[in-house]
Amino acid sequence: MVTTMHAGHDVAYLTAGQHAGGCAGAMSYYTASGEPPGQWAGKGAAALGLTGQVDPAVIGRLYQHNIGPGGEHLVKRRQSRAAGEREDAAVAAYRAAHPYASATELAEVRAAARGTGPRQVPYFDLTVDAVKSVSVLHASYRVAGRQACERGDPCHAAALNARADEIEAALLDAARDAVAWLERHATYTRTGHHSARTGEWRDGDGLVASVFLHHISRDGDPHLHVHVAVWNRVQRADGADEKWRTLDSRNLHNQRLAVAPVTDRMVQTRLSALGYVMVPREDGNGAEVGGVSQDVMDLFSSRSRALTPELKALIGQYQKTHGKAPSKRTIWLLGRQAAQNTRRTKAEARRTIAGQAGRRTDPGGAAGRLGSADGTAGSAGAVGRAPGGRLVRHRARRTCTGGAG
Repeated sequence: MVTTMHAGHDVAYLTAGQHAGGCAGAMSYYTASGEPPGQWAGKGAAALGLTGQVDPAVIGRLYQHNIGPGGEHLVKRRQSRAAGEREDAAVAAYRAAHPYASATELAEVRAAARGTGPRQVPYFDLTVDAVKSVSVLHASYRVAGRQACERGDPCHAAALNARADEIEAALLDAARDAVAWLERHATYTRTGHHSARTGEWRDGDGLVASVFLHHISRDGDPHLHVHVAVWNRVQRADGADEKWRTLDSRNLHNQRLAVAPVTDRMVQTRLSALGYVMVPREDGNGAEVGGVSQDVMDLFSSRSRALTPELKALIGQYQKTHGKAPSKRTIWLLGRQAAQNTRRTKAEARRTIAGQAGRRTDPGGAAGRLGSADGTAGSAGAVGRAPGGRLVRHRARRTCTGGAG
């Protein structure tokens, strides 16, 4: 697993693609129902009475305007008129240049404009990414389930989709566990008069968080990941008052590297309990599902293929300009620049399959590779490789529960 954290500026970025309305291109290929709604998590959310499914209107008011679910103002701070006008102008300019822009694209433009101002960060986005073998295995169940349904075998389709649901549940449970871990180790606020280095640190009384499951990468590849949106507000744990204060973001960011291996282990443990054999990667960074071939993983790694030539070009440009090879840190920074240069918007991703924009059909027989290739679900179930090299095949459970989900 890979766990990252960055500041979030517009939560509509996470809610705009929910349900079938946001389903096109790769999204409609790998999942027929679009991105699922988010779910509330954290002790702070429960204290506000926020449980179960996330309502986009409620989370928008809370995260962006500090307005509680009952309409109460939890924090006496509002967006300046100038900031609102700047965002509106950016959206209007983009709409003029792109008259058919989607709501998701406009939300991204507004978020980008909001991020350029001095306004306080409304939330933090902790992203938990599944390793490629898990994403490919999950997608193979979905594709094989669709194929079984098209063949008129709803029982097998339901069994395959149940296995995919189990993988999603494992990742979501690990994301919720990550929230609980951060509540114990990284939830603080500061009271009284304080500056960059002074102030009184107080334990926070739980986080207000929401988890959003997403299925694809920005290049339209299978990429199972969870966005954990943490509201940048917290109450004191000692109950001295009921004020909602700003999270101590520095400590939260410092702990992102600590929560990453914890989350990784949580996911591996859950997948092992489901019967999958987790094999350590050669580079030592986590584990992959045994039996999922590297060829299949490479086929659905368009992001890596796009980054490699861009990074090589930037390294060559650096050597030409400075007359020397870049250091490891400089290469890392160039890699981030290459990622930014080749990054698609989420809206573009929904129209992209395996790195090819505008595709609404299976590119290059990917369905066959996902549905029946070695190491993927197919009609016989998923394959795992035991530590001694013995292959272990997990049969898809044939439980007749109706059509495929």
